[in-house]
Amino acid sequence: MRLRIEMKARVVLAALLTIFLLAACASEPPLVNQYGTPVPPLPALDSTQVARGKQIYQQHCAACHGANAEGAANWKTPDANLNYPAPPHDDSGHTWHHPDDSLFQVIRDGIPDSLRPAQPMRMKGFTEILSDADIRAVLAYFKSLWSRDHRVFQYLRSTEGGT
Repeated sequence: MRLRIEMKARVVLAALLTIFLLAACASEPPLVNQYGTPVPPLPALDSTQVARGKQIYQQHCAACHGANAEGAANWKTPDANLNYPAPPHDDSGHTWHHPDDSLFQVIRDGIPDSLRPAQPMRMKGFTEILSDADIRAVLAYFKSLWSRDHRVFQYLRSTEGGT
């Protein structure tokens, strides 16, 4: 009888140890920025905010950046004035290289032609059209188009305050 109880206890202990080890292996290592500073885990995207961002994007951005955020045709080739067509905001572009504050500022304020300041804006700002919450929703939509690796990279850039 005692042997049977000891055997059951060992089986239960082995099962608990296995569950603990599997859980430990399944969890992701903590995120650390380029300065070695730990940062909170990557936030989950809010599906309601993503859907709202997609709707705003379709209404205000898709004409230039493409219906699926794929960018203008030949977006890597400058025009006669050395301006590049609208880039993609999906994984194929470079949007995910920039922190949230930079992306927010570009959408809000637009992009001037730094070589020819008297020229029209390369991209108009949406400060009179979109609220801060609208812009954050558009950013959430962009992030929904990126791979997890690109989201982590961009999140770390955002937590570092880099441009």
